[in-house]
Amino acid sequence: MDKSLKSATAYVLIGMTTAWIGFLLATYWMFTDLKRYLGSFSDDGGSLTRPATYVFLAALLGQAFFVALAYRISDVELAKKTPGALPILKYATVWIVVTALALFFFAFSAFSTSLPVEAGFIDLFTAAYLPIILAALGCVTLLLSTTVYRKSEMGQGERTEEVKTAKREAALAFIFPVLGGALVFLIISTGVHNGAGNNVWFWILNVLLVAAFLGLGGFYSARTKGFGYGQADTKGAKGTTALRLNLTLVVIFIVILTVGSFGSGTGVVVVFAGGDIEVNDWLVNQMLPVLAVYVISVVITYFTVRVRSIISAK
Repeated sequence: MDKSLKSATAYVLIGMTTAWIGFLLATYWMFTDLKRYLGSFSDDGGSLTRPATYVFLAALLGQAFFVALAYRISDVELAKKTPGALPILKYATVWIVVTALALFFFAFSAFSTSLPVEAGFIDLFTAAYLPIILAALGCVTLLLSTTVYRKSEMGQGERTEEVKTAKREAALAFIFPVLGGALVFLIISTGVHNGAGNNVWFWILNVLLVAAFLGLGGFYSARTKGFGYGQADTKGAKGTTALRLNLTLVVIFIVILTVGSFGSGTGVVVVFAGGDIEVNDWLVNQMLPVLAVYVISVVITYFTVRVRSIISAK
């Protein structure tokens, strides 16, 4: 396997691990400050802003950075027709979709948890508005860097006005739905905290805004139907039905292992944060098994992508 392809595979796994470690740390921090997490403020002026929110966000943005880096490297290698690049590009693409969805759900979580709580504007801004904005910007950057502004297109000479226009419109196809959705989150949260939540026209306005942003995104998406100049060929690699079935089953297995490791890790951290547990017993009988499951998923992932890359290179 080419050195660049090995690096791209490793970057995806580094992104996964960044998110895994970040989620465990954020969960611990969140449950050691459970009263704030649940929105129950004390009389001494508790705050809605939680440091754990930014740890979650940093974990997702870290994952976004590494999977985007993996995609851009494998995209360049595919454009060079490097044997074995396609499976790595496809695997990185899966994690780009997962990361983009995770950033959306993070923003939605920050939005939804801020609605039922009375708080000042500055507290709302740091607790919900800023995380939503950062998550949306991270999502847009991730999508644009791996679709519209692909590294494989660099160095192709001066672009025509038609090409430049196509790029702008392709960028707007992502920007309108993502940043527009973030703006609607902010408008709804601000409106609810200022008494507009009981006004039906306030909600109708927001529905119209969502429809408008989605419509604009769809409009520019339709205009970029022919946008694909100079991009790497991503046609599927040839292979037997048995090989495709094996890959599908392995991917499902990896997803189950990874998701299970995330979920189990969160539960184990909650137990530790709750106290009343002997540290060595917790480490050996709870944390290490979860860590072992995650390490197994990483090793199987690397092996599967490597083998698939070698097969497609032949």
